[in-house]
Amino acid sequence: MSLFSFSKNKTEGEGVVLVFDIGSASVGGALVSLHKDKKPKILYNVRKPIAFKEDLDINKFTASMIRAFDSVVSDIEKKGVSHLNFRNLKNKEIRESFCFFSSPWYISQTQVVKWEKKEPFSINKEMIKDVLEKEKQIFIKNNEKFFGDGNEIEIMDNKVIQLRLNGYIVDNPFNKKVNNAEAVMYISLVSTDVSHKVKDVIKKHFHIESINLASFTLAGFLSLRDIFEFEDDFLFLDVSGEVTDVSFVKNDSLRETETFPVGRNAFIREILKDFKTNYTSAVSMINVYKTGSMDQNNAKKIETSLNKVKKNWIKYLENGMFELSHGAILPRTIFVIADDDIGDILIKMIQEEKFTKLVFPDYNKSTNPILVKPDMMKKNCDVGNDVEKDIFLIMESIFINRLI
Repeated sequence: MSLFSFSKNKTEGEGVVLVFDIGSASVGGALVSLHKDKKPKILYNVRKPIAFKEDLDINKFTASMIRAFDSVVSDIEKKGVSHLNFRNLKNKEIRESFCFFSSPWYISQTQVVKWEKKEPFSINKEMIKDVLEKEKQIFIKNNEKFFGDGNEIEIMDNKVIQLRLNGYIVDNPFNKKVNNAEAVMYISLVSTDVSHKVKDVIKKHFHIESINLASFTLAGFLSLRDIFEFEDDFLFLDVSGEVTDVSFVKNDSLRETETFPVGRNAFIREILKDFKTNYTSAVSMINVYKTGSMDQNNAKKIETSLNKVKKNWIKYLENGMFELSHGAILPRTIFVIADDDIGDILIKMIQEEKFTKLVFPDYNKSTNPILVKPDMMKKNCDVGNDVEKDIFLIMESIFINRLI
């Protein structure tokens, strides 16, 4: 399936590019080798945490993210480029950079536009451009103050992710006579303040003119669709530090995304409070608990802390899925993309829940949650032997490679 886009930012082809993943708990970065006839290969990567705060202030939070981002870019400049030289890739010029944002750094919308006429007609590029521009302007107008008064916004993604002619998905839709057509459009916005700060950091360390911004939701959806090609309908969760994004995929198309304000850090904060410990110790305790090697007394205390947040997280999740379904039967498959320390715990929570407000296939109210892991991507992305496997950077690299 092609990704119909008419923006000027298109990857130029083969070579080494910079890839950055900007979440709400950490920032990751990678050097990725792209080839038209090969899988992308991650040559070097690094991830740095965003300073953890018990109380959130958006200005301090943004400043902490930029500091973590600067640290990541600096690491790639000093260590990553040397790594390329060691691999005899010093003649490969780093031409482009791709930055992927998770919530709460962006907002998005999926819009379905339909054409229907009595007489046969054909879709052309001008029709697509016109409707993209119209939907973009409407979305901007409706959300111009989303990031606060005085904080301007700009477009990241503005793409047609699926076209149907007479009800059928097509890769080449132009110059075909039809009676009806349907386009699914995906649009996302980022604050100009964040966009400029991120670009300034990159330009401080690298002489790169082409800096592309995109949402992780779009990259995640298209990567999952490519890898799990037999799953036409599914939900997927992007569980970041402060929020969780729930996206609904129907008939191979991203339909809607809901965001709720409970993420990985909510579990950390509860353990901090109950055990009166620090962030590092809380994360370590979760990892030990997950392995099953924790003593029974502390394991029960951890479970109590986790269950306090679980009730809230599951409630938000159920309400989010209910809003996305619009009364339709939901797919049983739920892909979960999360950090290793909390991913398995979230899978167990979903498996144990009955979701009484929802109806899944077979009317058994059961789900099939799947934690997306790097090994599932090995047919679509290579990772260097000495490089840590980062699921977010892998999925983003798969997305970029499809653009060439």
